[in-house]
Amino acid sequence: MGMHVCCIVPTHHLCFMSTHVCCIVLTHRLKVASCPSGTQGASLDIILAYRNSPLLPRHKAYVASKWRNKIYVDHCAMEGLSSSGNIQGVPSDALVTLLKHHGVDEVLKWVDFCLFCIPITTASVEKDEMIPCYSTDIHLILTFTCPLGVPWHPVTTKGQDFASTVPYVRFIWDLDNRTVSLSSKKCLKYLDKVQTFQGLASSNVSRKQSMSVHGTLQHIMFIYRQGHSSLPPLSAFISKFPNEFALHHIPKSVLICLEWWVAILKNPSNLRLLIPRVVIDPHIWVDASTDWGIGVIKGQLWVAWILKPGWKADGQDIGWAKSITLELAVIWLM
Repeated sequence: MGMHVCCIVPTHHLCFMSTHVCCIVLTHRLKVASCPSGTQGASLDIILAYRNSPLLPRHKAYVASKWRNKIYVDHCAMEGLSSSGNIQGVPSDALVTLLKHHGVDEVLKWVDFCLFCIPITTASVEKDEMIPCYSTDIHLILTFTCPLGVPWHPVTTKGQDFASTVPYVRFIWDLDNRTVSLSSKKCLKYLDKVQTFQGLASSNVSRKQSMSVHGTLQHIMFIYRQGHSSLPPLSAFISKFPNEFALHHIPKSVLICLEWWVAILKNPSNLRLLIPRVVIDPHIWVDASTDWGIGVIKGQLWVAWILKPGWKADGQDIGWAKSITLELAVIWLM
């Protein structure tokens, strides 16, 4: 069956709405991309989120620890306890409802919280300039959550008051310009991590070390989308480890890919535009056959090429032929 080709173009006319998707980063992208002009965001983080979640008395017997013939009882959920995965999510859901009741328009939560406020009115100031007004602020939020016992980190140390840019899930989200970027501090941190891993080229590395670098690069690839092609060698390398204790030399293919990341992370000014895109169907179909050749159909027009004898060599197969067909279709469309 042939492949159907579609195009995407940006649009500026999407409304600000809550969209449930599995990945919190994708959810935040949609919020930032479609928020009205003047929207501000703030971030708040809970201190020791899971370890501040109390256990039911009847559950405490099942998470006790024994050491030197003594039993130690936990009164709060220990971090990483697989059976309490949603223990922090339930009170967080209740907190989201309370935040919206107190004037917050939208809330994103993971372990930390990102709050959105949309301007409700504008007030005039000198020189006929207008400033946006909001239904709440960070002081009011901290005031009503204090009696509830929500253990927020101080905003001055971890978190941020309402502003047009907000840090969340290790990214910097710009609500005015609809962009997301990596802070200079994070760039240097991840650059050091990649270079440290590179420094182990003459020795052996574990699966845990490899997966740590892979996870970091996979996360920031949301910004550096051109890095998609750099991860397969690292993914393939990780799959070679039979267990957590095995050690392997880093293959050359992985080191080459890491050189690309080093060059990218040395330039912390990179950002990604988050303007939503809409699908346009140009009605183009492409297909390839190993016995005959390749063809493209656009509406009532079509074109086809016969593949030369011996084309299927040097690693070229049906996948290569289909890729060439798709490339020709894109060139034709342009």
